[in-house]
Amino acid sequence: MPSNRYPIIAREAWPILFVLLGLTLLSQFLAGPVAFIFSLSVLLITVYLFRDPYRAIPAHPLAVVSPVQGVITLVEEADEIRLKNRSKRIQITMGVNDIYSLRSPIEGKVMEQWCSQPDENESRRHFDFHIRTDEGDDVVTAIRLKDIIRRFHVYLHSGERVGQGQRCGYLYFGGVVDIFLPLQSKVEVEEGQHVNSGSTVLAQLIHSNGASVITES
Repeated sequence: MPSNRYPIIAREAWPILFVLLGLTLLSQFLAGPVAFIFSLSVLLITVYLFRDPYRAIPAHPLAVVSPVQGVITLVEEADEIRLKNRSKRIQITMGVNDIYSLRSPIEGKVMEQWCSQPDENESRRHFDFHIRTDEGDDVVTAIRLKDIIRRFHVYLHSGERVGQGQRCGYLYFGGVVDIFLPLQSKVEVEEGQHVNSGSTVLAQLIHSNGASVITES
């Protein structure tokens, strides 16, 4: 299983940073101090925006962790359109200064992925993926990208296994992410709460015995 340790600056941003670094060096020699200070400021802000810190993954196999960093903006029961079932929905809205990495909310097998373009009823591009745990729980993560910046990377393949909290993509400048869980899941977050990708537990998957299943790793 891939390591959860990655460069502190996201690899997806390295081409942008190299260009900005080159412009900053050129401005130091070919332009005045004002242009150099401006270029350096832009470079430092960009480094901050594309930071990608290490996350400690919880040791609970059936805990559902947050796939992104952001604020909980909705907790409700809702119809999940991909699997067409009634689910618990947790919505996370990412801010421009949040971490843009995408992580798997649960350990299991990637069953299916969907990518749709905006239509007349929805201005944002969608990307959804469905993971099934070894215990048969279905978790769907639905991503709506920002209206202007719609670039993203997802490193998932249908049929492969992913680990809980494993880094599996990158959403440039964030978006809105919905996690659809089995109806009997125990939600452990509330609206207005700030969550961290890979480390904040959103919910526990509950089975017929009325308790979350916790096993020794």
